[in-house]
Amino acid sequence: MGTLLLKIFVKNYKNTKDPDVQKKYGLVASFFGLVTNFLLFGAKIAIGFMLGLFSLISDSVNNLSDFGNNALSVFGVKVTYKPADKEHPYGHQRTEYVISLIIGCVIIALGAIMAYQGVMDLVVFIQTMIETGKPVTSKISDTMFLVSLILLILAIFIKVVQSSIYFSYGKKISNQQLKALGKDALNDCISTFMVIIGLLITFFTGYNIDCFFTLAVAILVVVSGSGIIKEAANSLVGEHPSEELIKSLVSLLLSHKGVLGIHDLEIHSYGHLLFGVIHVEVDSKVDVMVSHELCDELEKDALNKLRIHLTVHMDPILVDDPDTDKYKVLVEEYISQTKKNIHIHDFRILSGREHVNVIFDMIVPNEMDNEKEHRKIKDELYSFIRNRYGKEVHLVINFDPAITDLLSGTAAEK
Repeated sequence: MGTLLLKIFVKNYKNTKDPDVQKKYGLVASFFGLVTNFLLFGAKIAIGFMLGLFSLISDSVNNLSDFGNNALSVFGVKVTYKPADKEHPYGHQRTEYVISLIIGCVIIALGAIMAYQGVMDLVVFIQTMIETGKPVTSKISDTMFLVSLILLILAIFIKVVQSSIYFSYGKKISNQQLKALGKDALNDCISTFMVIIGLLITFFTGYNIDCFFTLAVAILVVVSGSGIIKEAANSLVGEHPSEELIKSLVSLLLSHKGVLGIHDLEIHSYGHLLFGVIHVEVDSKVDVMVSHELCDELEKDALNKLRIHLTVHMDPILVDDPDTDKYKVLVEEYISQTKKNIHIHDFRILSGREHVNVIFDMIVPNEMDNEKEHRKIKDELYSFIRNRYGKEVHLVINFDPAITDLLSGTAAEK
């Protein structure tokens, strides 16, 4: 179904890197939801009032909120894929996170209303049980039961199709608001299934225990909305990129001849757009123009193969220098003895007449990122080097916590 819609409405639909194609993906999914949710709302609310089943009426209102969410999605898609402008130099991609937040809030508000009605019905149910010793009774005709059952089964089928389209399109164009709609559609399947159970119990026993299913649906809706809000908020605040993406980038960069190591990676997400900064170590004896050309190649490769707008900072390092290698090996030996997840980079030395300046950056575990641990490492490392070579050293160490380094724990040297 999803592929058929794309073939009909989206020209060149396989080119998902094209922003115009991505926009059409979002619009097709949103308009499909608008039409189907409005039809479901009308059918469910009509039968819900006929049967006096508030769980079915609540489910219909849920479809109405889905209709509203689809309308928001149409607006979000149109804004998200607007080109960058003076006020928004990185584009409008994060609009989808804001729309997801709004969708989550609407879903929670709906769940709260449903929960309130469920509690009111539960009070009536308990009062009836106390007064009569029996639950509230309700009579449903065979015809209405059959019509309702067919409608609800059809509704589940439509919601499964909706969810499949939302998730499929959302994954292809990396769109969070479509994925949020997909989760909501799946939850609708569960809530409608609960309504079916309540309908069956009422029809075969005559007892109306609709209040319990209304509360169950309400809880499910609130949990779903909370999850959508959390995911959207994390994206807005900024979260760690996937390990798969980091490993792919590391592998890509280190595959280039001339790259000796990489560090200080930062990646920021603007919807499906990724912007990054990384430091690349190159041989200081190589002509600077050659190394600069290498950096340009790395940036182009990252954009073409991983869709990352990468800025490469060039770090020249001294290669095959006996004095530098001697001290670096010693520092690495000390690190191996600590058995801690510690990494170093930008290693260099400045030799003076009376002492040697050993300069480098050190990435330490987050729990070791404090003045006490820094001093301990410096003192131990100073003694370790002094005892081995007997020469006075000055350690100039720039400490960084592992949490700030996306490459922490990843092999980033050849």
